[in-house]
Amino acid sequence: MNPTHLFTKTLSSTDVKSALSVPCYALEFFPIPQGDHVMQFEAVDITGFIWRFRLSTRCTGRYPKPVLLRSLWHFFVEKKGLVAGDRVMFFGEHDHENGTRYSVGTQRKIGRLFGKDLWVDV
Repeated sequence: MNPTHLFTKTLSSTDVKSALSVPCYALEFFPIPQGDHVMQFEAVDITGFIWRFRLSTRCTGRYPKPVLLRSLWHFFVEKKGLVAGDRVMFFGEHDHENGTRYSVGTQRKIGRLFGKDLWVDV
């Protein structure tokens, strides 16, 4: 089974220094328990390392405004050496026995060629 692309985000300086702002449409792929506003999940990178993340939404307000909380997100940013302008991609693969397995990728733009951005894995 092929993983489903959940979202890609080009990192802003706020994403790098604080918490990662997650697109609202991506919430459908992260089953936050009813009555709760936080879920912790693991995602494996291309090296096989398992990263832990904590996704949170607002308790009040018109929009849920999902973010990956700084506590675990910042460790990931530091270890990967991410900077504003890099991008992060999340993927999911649903398994009926084990739930959703997540994977994460990071890339850095190294230039342009024939009008196309060139990205390398970080």
